Amino acid sequence: MQNLLLYIKNNLTPTLAQILLQALKNSNNEKFFTFVLENIETICTWLNSNEFRDRYLSTKHPYPPLINPNFIEIDSSRHCAELAWDLNLPLPKHYKFIYISPHGVGAAAFLRYLNQCCDVTCFASWVLPPDSKERYCINYMCLNDNTIAQYAINISEINLPYFDKYLSLLDFNSKIICGVRDPIGLLKHSWGRDWSKVLRNYPPEFNLTYDWRYYINYLTHQNHKIKIDINELQQGVFIISYLLKYFNKDNVYYLDMEEIRQSKAFDTMNLLAINFNFTPPHKDKLDLFKIKEFRGYIRYLFPITLYANSKDINNTFYLNTPKNNKNFNIDKTSSIPIILDRKHINHEKIDIIQEIIKNDLCNDMGVYIDKNDFKQLEQ
Repeated sequence: MQNLLLYIKNNLTPTLAQILLQALKNSNNEKFFTFVLENIETICTWLNSNEFRDRYLSTKHPYPPLINPNFIEIDSSRHCAELAWDLNLPLPKHYKFIYISPHGVGAAAFLRYLNQCCDVTCFASWVLPPDSKERYCINYMCLNDNTIAQYAINISEINLPYFDKYLSLLDFNSKIICGVRDPIGLLKHSWGRDWSKVLRNYPPEFNLTYDWRYYINYLTHQNHKIKIDINELQQGVFIISYLLKYFNKDNVYYLDMEEIRQSKAFDTMNLLAINFNFTPPHKDKLDLFKIKEFRGYIRYLFPITLYANSKDINNTFYLNTPKNNKNFNIDKTSSIPIILDRKHINHEKIDIIQEIIKNDLCNDMGVYIDKNDFKQLEQ
């Protein structure tokens, strides 16, 4: 370690040395320390270069790369992703766009259109780990994965550790789709729902003996006291002004939530596909544009799985037999699994909901079962 410090002192100015030492201080990755030791000459040559001075030092970039990002061999491994984060390497630029989505602008629906109708891989940020390094690594691995042809990045909150670094490693000139909605609508979305529902404190699997009224109670809205938390709103709702400081505002496309409602969404996605160079929505997936994303709390309830077994028929729960003998041991091996979920494309199972109900709820949920299992039930 002393030899490394001496080499840094002899070959870098105090300003450049501080950049490298700060990166070492911020990391707990032993492989990063090893990389620096083995490549210290290359690192110092890059930090002393005119290109580094002009592109990063003179512009006061807060997280300049420790090696030239244009001349490195990379792959989609976790090892490379973590090393890239410690080296302050910008994410590869070939993502289609960044989607900024304050909570309440229809992001769940928009992301469904992208992922299921347009073949664009874009993970909802709220399902990703609440850590900037983890999100960077996921993006890095996906962007270097040759099996992912079209990729986009979603940002919907800003209260993450090291988020300034995460944003600084994105391309300033990225194309941006920024979801917007009238402020009153945003507040209604944030305050009008019982967000404790997202904890999903219920069994995701059940059998015929289960008291299914528990699920009904979960779906039933309970009036709750509105809690006004300005800091919370600034972290997840009113985030646009903070985020746009990191990007070229000339590249921002503002997407009004009204343009992705059911009646307009298909045409809107066609227009965006042209403007942002991704695959337009497939016409055979028009049914996915009929889904109403927030139909009560149903999107938080699903998926749940019913394990139907002939052994439970005599103890089936009915409203007129609430004290039936509950079978708490679900026999998965000899049961037929029936999945209740949001409507989606499923190539492995068939959707039999229209065999059960005939109303507009068919647009918002599906009942999925293996084709052979369905034939068995029909017998």
